[in-house]
Amino acid sequence: MILGGVLAEQAGLDFETKSGFILFPLLVHTLDLMVSTIGVFFVKTKPGNPALKSDYGVPEDPLDILKRGYYVSLCLAIVGLFFICKTFLNVDRFPSAYLCFFCCSVIGVVVSFLIVLIT
Repeated sequence: MILGGVLAEQAGLDFETKSGFILFPLLVHTLDLMVSTIGVFFVKTKPGNPALKSDYGVPEDPLDILKRGYYVSLCLAIVGLFFICKTFLNVDRFPSAYLCFFCCSVIGVVVSFLIVLIT
C-alpha cells in the first residue's frame, strides 16, 4: 500500500487515482480469500464410503481432487485480477498501465501453476 501511494505520488496522479493504487494490494488479498473459499467447495469426493458400497467404483486420487479446487481458484483469480486492475489501476495519462499490472499478475499465477504441476 505504501509503495502504491509513493508511486502514484511520484507520477503526479490525482487523489482518486492514488486511492486506487493504495487500495490495490488490499483488494488483491481480498480476492485471494474469496477465490480460496470458492475453491474449497470444489474439493470433494464422490458421496459414500467405498468400503461399504460395492457399486462405488474406483476411488479418486486425493491429489486430483485438490488440483480441481486449485484450478478453479486459478481461473477465478485471473478473471478477478483483470477486473481489479481495470477498475483500480486505470489511469488517463497511461491508458495501458492496468494491462501491465494484469500481465505481471498473470505471470505470477502461471508460475504458481507450473510449480504445482512440476512438483
